[in-house]
Amino acid sequence: MSEQIRTSPGVHPNFPLSIFTVRERNILRKLKSWWYLTSGRKISLGRNSEVPFCLLKPIDSFAEMFNLDREVICLFSSFRTFEPRTLEAYEKARDYYRTPRTETVCRVLVSEDSQVESLIRKLIKNDPEQPVVVPFTYDELLKCDSLQFIKDRFSQYFFARDLFAFLSPLRNDLYFFGRSELVQDQISRHKSGEHSSLFGLRKSGKTSIIYAIERAMSVTKEKVILFDCESPSIHQLNWNELLKLVITKYADELTVKLSNRDLENYKFDAKEAANSFEQLMLKIHGSRNSPRTLFIFDEIERISPSSASSVHWRDGLDFVYFWQALRSVFQKHPNIFTYMLVGTNPSCVEKSMLNGHENPLFQSMPSTYIPAFTAKQVKEMVERLGRYMGLQFDDTILYKLHEDFGGHPFLIRQFCSQLHKSIDSKRPYTVGKPRYESVKKKFDLLINQYLEMIINVLKEWYRDEYDILTYLAVEDYDSFDEFAYEHPQYTQHLIEYQILQKDDSGFSFRMESVKRYLRQTEKYQKLNLTMEEKWSEISERRNRVERKLRKCIRQVFIITLGKEKGREKILSKIPTERRERLQKEDFDMLLSSNNSPLYFLDLKNILIKNWVSFTNIFGQQKDKVDLALTEINRFRADAHATGITNEEFDELRHYLDRIEKHLKDNELD
Repeated sequence: MSEQIRTSPGVHPNFPLSIFTVRERNILRKLKSWWYLTSGRKISLGRNSEVPFCLLKPIDSFAEMFNLDREVICLFSSFRTFEPRTLEAYEKARDYYRTPRTETVCRVLVSEDSQVESLIRKLIKNDPEQPVVVPFTYDELLKCDSLQFIKDRFSQYFFARDLFAFLSPLRNDLYFFGRSELVQDQISRHKSGEHSSLFGLRKSGKTSIIYAIERAMSVTKEKVILFDCESPSIHQLNWNELLKLVITKYADELTVKLSNRDLENYKFDAKEAANSFEQLMLKIHGSRNSPRTLFIFDEIERISPSSASSVHWRDGLDFVYFWQALRSVFQKHPNIFTYMLVGTNPSCVEKSMLNGHENPLFQSMPSTYIPAFTAKQVKEMVERLGRYMGLQFDDTILYKLHEDFGGHPFLIRQFCSQLHKSIDSKRPYTVGKPRYESVKKKFDLLINQYLEMIINVLKEWYRDEYDILTYLAVEDYDSFDEFAYEHPQYTQHLIEYQILQKDDSGFSFRMESVKRYLRQTEKYQKLNLTMEEKWSEISERRNRVERKLRKCIRQVFIITLGKEKGREKILSKIPTERRERLQKEDFDMLLSSNNSPLYFLDLKNILIKNWVSFTNIFGQQKDKVDLALTEINRFRADAHATGITNEEFDELRHYLDRIEKHLKDNELD
C-alpha cells in the first residue's frame, strides 16, 4: 500500500501572484506559511469590475480539524463597502474548475470592509442555505502571525453554524441529499411524454424535490411551470379560469406576448374554454417550437374533490372538467406538455369515480410515493453535514438514527440539530451512545409537534388507516388484525407513506417515534378491554379531569373574581351540611391540586352555575358540557359493582374526549 500524499504549506511554482494587488500579495505570502497556494484567476462581476481569487489547499492538521479534503476558494474584495453580489464570484470560480476540485460548503472571503463579519452573519440569517463563508479583513490577515488565529475564525463559522436546522424546503443543491435518483426518474418520465405524480406526508421533502427538478431542467434549458394550488389565487378560480391562467403562464415562460385581441378572440367561458385552451396552446407552442413543458401542480389536494380548499373544487365538477381539458389536448398533441401532480393525498389519481363522474386522471399515471432514506443515505447526509460542524458519528449511532426515525430526513436533521446544540465540548467531537440517548429523551418531548403535522394527513383523509395504526400502536392486535387482514387496502397507504413495514411475519412500525407518539396521544383507543381494564381507564382519566378542573376553576376565579370572592362563590355551591365544615378552608385549600375537599360533582356545579366565566374555555355548549360532566361523575369508583356495558363505555369515552380536549386546548400556564 502506498503512503498517503501529505500536504505541506507553500505555493505552486506557476501561481499567478501578479494578478493581485500589493496588499493582497502580502496576505498571500503569509497564507503560504500555513496553506498550499495552487492557482488563481480574476472573475468578472460586470462592466469594469473584477475580483481575484485563489485556491488554498489546507495542510493535513487543518484539513483533519475541519474535514476539508478539497481546495478552498479564497476571494479577495478590495471594495471598502462589501456588496452581497460579490459572492456570485464563487459560483463563477467553481464553474471554471469543472472537476470536483473545490469545496462546495466552505469558502474564504478577504474584504477591505471592516464590517464584513456582521454583514456575513446577517446574510446567513436571511438565507440559511448559504455555504459556510469564513470572513477576514485585509488588516486582520496582514497583522496575523499564527495559524491559531485562522483556526479560531474557522471554528467560529464552522462549529457555531447549524447545518441541520433547515425548516423550509431546500432551494439549492448544497444541502440536498438522497433524492437524485427520484428527481431523474420524474424528469425521464417527462422527457418520454409521460405524466407523473409524487405523494408523501408533510415534511417528507416534496417541495425540495420540486425545486431540484426545476434546477436540473434549467441546466438543459427545459421549461417548468409551477402552480401552487394552496394559494387562493389558484383554488378560488373556476376550472375555466384556471385554464386561462395556465395559458398565460405558458406564454410568459415562452416569452410569447398575448395581445388583448388574442384574449378577446379566444373565449374562456364554460362552453368555449376547452377549445380556446387547445387553440392557444398550439399557437404559442408553434411560435417558438419549444421543447415539451412540464406543468407541476403542487398541493394538488387543494383543488381535488373531498379535500379542496374551495367548495366548487371540493363538491362540484371543476376538477373533472379541468383535467378533461388538459387530457384532451395532451392526447392530441403530446409534444406540448406533460403534467406532474404533487401532494399529500393521492385519491385524485387513485379513485375511479369523483363526485359521481369518471375520474379523468384514473390510471393515467402511477402513484409515486417519496421513499424513506436508506441507511446508506442517512449516513451520507449526517456524516457530510456533521463533518463541517466538527461532529463525527460512528456506525452504531448512524444505525440508531435510521432505526429511530425510520429514514425520515426531516426528523433526522432536527434531531441532529439538537445534538449539535447540546455539545459544548471542543470540536471535533465524536457523538457516542450516552450523548445520543441523553438528547433523545429531550427530543421525544419536542418531536410531537412535528409528528402531529406529519400524520395529520391520515387523521383528515384516511381515518380507517389512522385508526388501525392506532390499534397497532396501543398493542390492540386483535382489532388491528381484524381490519388489516380483512381489508388489506387499509394498510397499503401506511406502507407507501413509510410509516409501517411488512414481512411474512406481520406488520411493524418503520418509525418508532410515530409509535411512541400514538401510544401517548391515543392510549385510550384500545378495543375489547376486560372489565378491570375499563374501570382502570375510567378511574385514571376521571382523576386527571378532576385535577384539571380544579386548576381551571382556580385560574379563572383568580383572574375574574380574586381569591376572596372566588372562595365565596365556591362555598355557595356546596350543599349546606358540608358547607359549614368547609368554612374554615381558604381559597387555596379548597382548590388544592392534591388535598382539595371538593368532590367531582362540586366542581361540575361550580362550573355550570358560573358558566359565563368559563365560556372562553368551553364555548357556548353549556348543555353538552353539563351532560358530559354528569356522565363522567356517574361512573365513579363506587359504581364499579354495577358494571358498565360496551355501549356505555364507548359513550363515556366520547364524553371524556370532549372535556379533555377543552381543558387541553385552553389550559392556562
